[in-house]
Amino acid sequence: MSIKSDEKTYDALIVGAGPAGSTAAAWLAAQKFSVCLIDAAKFPRRRDCSGWISAKAGPLLDAMGLPIADVAKCAIKTVTFHNADMSKSARPALAGPVGYLVDRDAFDHQVAEMARKRGAVFLDDRRVARVQLGEQTVTLELSDGQTVRGKFLVLAAGKDSALVKRLGLPIDVLPPNAWTAYLTARDKSYRGDPSVSVVLGIDRRDGFATVVQAGDHLSVNVHSFSEKREVVTHLVTLCRNLSTAGLVGVDLTREASAATASAIPTAAALSMETHVAKRTLIIGDAGGFIAAASAEGIYPAMWSARIAAEIIEKAARHKSPQDVLMRFNTEWRSEMADYLRAPNTDTQYILPLVFTNQPMADRMAAAFFAGENI
Repeated sequence: MSIKSDEKTYDALIVGAGPAGSTAAAWLAAQKFSVCLIDAAKFPRRRDCSGWISAKAGPLLDAMGLPIADVAKCAIKTVTFHNADMSKSARPALAGPVGYLVDRDAFDHQVAEMARKRGAVFLDDRRVARVQLGEQTVTLELSDGQTVRGKFLVLAAGKDSALVKRLGLPIDVLPPNAWTAYLTARDKSYRGDPSVSVVLGIDRRDGFATVVQAGDHLSVNVHSFSEKREVVTHLVTLCRNLSTAGLVGVDLTREASAATASAIPTAAALSMETHVAKRTLIIGDAGGFIAAASAEGIYPAMWSARIAAEIIEKAARHKSPQDVLMRFNTEWRSEMADYLRAPNTDTQYILPLVFTNQPMADRMAAAFFAGENI
């Protein structure tokens, strides 16, 4: 294969055009940095994952020129907690929307398009075959034979930590600490307002599930700290219980049994020794920036991207850029650690109180959707 070299040296190369990578690209491009955004998928792409984002993302999206009202399908104004067998429920009092439902396909495309409109070069449908980290620049060889160079590299290639290992980056990547199984369906019998049900205690290790109903759209997502082989079983049991309790109008047990469990590095960022390599920062799902309480990853991904972009801005102007990059490790921890970590209590112990004590239900909602301690 002949090698095609882009003679230009970009200010930043960003691998991964999900919410993290596209946010970093848009942020840097807005500051007149030359940016090359690279993704293995052909855009617009299909994402098989639950789509909701914390209401806390509003100011960040506003700063990017993407008001949340323009990118969200609807606000989450109704939340109900259920126990695993659906025999108990509680509805927390909400002061306002706790989050927003988004179409992940459309959302990812909108953020990537914002980066492109701000000047980023977008190379989709290209995998990174090889990376070389130099003292002054980073060189990437792509699957189409093209070579691109940049002063800094931002790795935002999703939760597939194997990419980090394959590229040989000197960053310790922890194994996934949780598993998720997910399905969507149409429930034409649903007539209520858009809502999210959170099913607590689906396993003995703080596992939970979310059930999203909006119009005839229904999605069910199980998040478990059990063994991988047990996650689909939890999903099947959940779907059966939802149908039996009359909470959904369709029986999805057959579809659930065919679901596939995938790994998710929930809050793994807190255990990673560093997110910095030579001229490189790792962000988003790839860096374990996923909230432990809810497994929501869109807002933490974009948040980590904003911090990374600001660090790169400073590094580009400094005589010792690597020293500045190292600040990312302390910057994100000072801003994000409390949001990412699990509630400071034994969820199994307080679970009965959620269904008998209104203030406890309210505090559980604040922990789940806003990252607050219980």
